[in-house]
Amino acid sequence: MRYVVAIDLGTQSTRAAVVDQYGAVLALDQVKHDLDTPHPGWAQQRPDSWWQETCQTLRTVLRQAAIEPSAIAAVAACGQMHGPVGVDHEGKTTTPWVQLWADKRSIDQCESLLANQDQTELQKLSGNSVSPAWTGIKVRWEKDNDPGSYERTRWYLVPKDFINYRLSGVAAADPSEVSCSFLYDRQSEAYSQRLADIVGVDLEKFAPVHRSQDVIGEVTEDASRQTGLAVGTPVVAGGGDFPVSMLGFGIIGDGVTADVTGTSTLAAAHTPKPLLHPAIQNCRHVVDGWIPFTTLDTGGLSMKWCRDLVSSMRGEDISYDELIELAEQAEAGSDGLQFYPYMMGERRRENVAALGGYFGIKLDHRAPHFVRSVMEGVAFAMARDIGEFAKQGHHMKRLMSVGGGTRNDLWTRIKASVVQTQIELSDEPEAGLKGAAILASAGAGLISDPVQTAVERRAAPRIVQPDMRMAGAYQEAQAEYERIYDHMLGFWAK
Repeated sequence: MRYVVAIDLGTQSTRAAVVDQYGAVLALDQVKHDLDTPHPGWAQQRPDSWWQETCQTLRTVLRQAAIEPSAIAAVAACGQMHGPVGVDHEGKTTTPWVQLWADKRSIDQCESLLANQDQTELQKLSGNSVSPAWTGIKVRWEKDNDPGSYERTRWYLVPKDFINYRLSGVAAADPSEVSCSFLYDRQSEAYSQRLADIVGVDLEKFAPVHRSQDVIGEVTEDASRQTGLAVGTPVVAGGGDFPVSMLGFGIIGDGVTADVTGTSTLAAAHTPKPLLHPAIQNCRHVVDGWIPFTTLDTGGLSMKWCRDLVSSMRGEDISYDELIELAEQAEAGSDGLQFYPYMMGERRRENVAALGGYFGIKLDHRAPHFVRSVMEGVAFAMARDIGEFAKQGHHMKRLMSVGGGTRNDLWTRIKASVVQTQIELSDEPEAGLKGAAILASAGAGLISDPVQTAVERRAAPRIVQPDMRMAGAYQEAQAEYERIYDHMLGFWAK
């Protein structure tokens, strides 16, 4: 029996697992961490803490699995995307705080870039619209605001690449992350010097690109002492947590569409080429093809905010189950109350500085309406984005729902009724780790085809059918939501 180690560096925790060659998890450990938001639109964390947490979880799972480190065939990581960690020539971090995927502080750099460039032409080149989410634009913010740090930096590495660097001493990147840097040519599928010049960053500060399943180096003696992994264990390139999770869930194939609700909510598809529209971002998959997606940064966070709000009003913490029971007391459509869920803005340029809000408040609205409308607002946002996919040529054949949001049965019924199609729910709780394990297994030669393996290991879904009684109310409410959305574009000052 051979094994692999998988690492998942997320926004809310660092996780590691030992997985056998058939995909079974033998041991798993997690260390939670917090998100620092010192200013509106900022979201940051300390990268050196990520490494300490990674070492801790690796030591724990190796001890729990009770296997010899030499039995580990490879290690692969996935991680929260887009956050540029600067390291100098000695490997020390030059960015003590890292801008995360949800950070919007580089909006001025976006505006400056677009003052002299055409958005449509840039999207044709990169596959994406200009956004403060992208790694290269975040690095431009670092250059403008901390030029000393920028000059000292040898490499800018996204979170999982930073972990790989600490493990192997090798700076490497993969297509899934580089395609979201705004420094990548979608047609040649390589770095673009033209885009680097437009963004205003030095391309040599970004690591060489390897396939997500390629071995990029080996565990060093220093990393071995800190993690417990054997010296010489192959380190695989891995990928961003989003596309790696898609692999782990088995969300692969023509017409497959996904609702991914965790901290954020993503609507995503698997297509041969990017879908070009200002509201759609495109990420290279960790296998062949692309993942067009839209992101609601506060999808799952909207429910946490709602629970915290109700708890503060009651003077005691309430559970999500209690919150759902409260929402069940309101009828579909929340008696006309609309929740606008963009509390941390949106990735499209016109709405990057947006804030959340309620619309249509009436004197007879009560707490259940306000709670239910949060779930409905996120569902309306998802349905709007899926509709945009269809306009761009992607026709949904299957809708799969994954992530922590699937534990909320009412929310799933709302989503199915809004979209008016059945939803396949995956009960796979560790898609990121299992996707990373598939890539590690491919890199070690334990499997030959990551796509085939992902499909074979795909968990049997639970099916949720739309409630056609709710669907009628939601059809009218969806039209009202989109009217409000279109009206509010550009309302908030950047």
